[in-house]
Amino acid sequence: MTFTRQKSAILIAAGLAVLLYFAPKTQSAEKDEAKKDTEFNSSFEEAIKKIPADQKDIFVRLKQELIKAQAENNAPSWITAAKDFLNEARRVQDDQKAILYTGTIIGFEKALRFNPENLSAKTDLGAAIVESSAILGNPPMRGITLLREVIMKDSNNIEANLQLGLFSVNSRQFEKAIERFKRILRIDSTHIDVFVYLGNTYLSVGDTPKAIECFENYKTRIKDTLEIKEIDTYIKKLKQKQ
Repeated sequence: MTFTRQKSAILIAAGLAVLLYFAPKTQSAEKDEAKKDTEFNSSFEEAIKKIPADQKDIFVRLKQELIKAQAENNAPSWITAAKDFLNEARRVQDDQKAILYTGTIIGFEKALRFNPENLSAKTDLGAAIVESSAILGNPPMRGITLLREVIMKDSNNIEANLQLGLFSVNSRQFEKAIERFKRILRIDSTHIDVFVYLGNTYLSVGDTPKAIECFENYKTRIKDTLEIKEIDTYIKKLKQKQ
């Protein structure tokens, strides 16, 4: 056997070794994912049976989105389904949140397999993981890591900064939250709800004058007369406490 033939034989053997090494793991991962999908589908069907009649339409619509995403199995379909699950998870009662956040996370994870660089999907996944950590019993750090990855690639990402700011509030890291909220308003002050988040955070650290300033800024940007009256009343109460 010539040297060239020897070299070819070695390369072929090495290639086969790599295939043998990875193939079982790939098959195992696929089986685990298929099992996870089956378990979720079953759990979601059970949830539909138990929910109140006035919310059944929402869950039936989500089921249709899920079926479509599973059939088409592409990034856009999974993102659409995951976003719908996330929106409803943020609105429904606590006893239904767990299944909806689980569907959200599964959907965004699948979408990111098709396009790992989709910052919007990564942000939503990170937010869902953080928001559901107490509900699902999972540590929030994975979600925070995803949000930080988004910030590293796009430091002006509004949603990622907002989610990190809200998490900082929940974890009582108020100074970090203030910096996040101020950054968002520097990037785009039309996100007027952030004035409220910032005002409430200033109250948490005892800085009432800055809180009042934030609420005043919010008031000048809204048009709802009833809400303006409510804000005025709230500001008056804060001033009386100073």
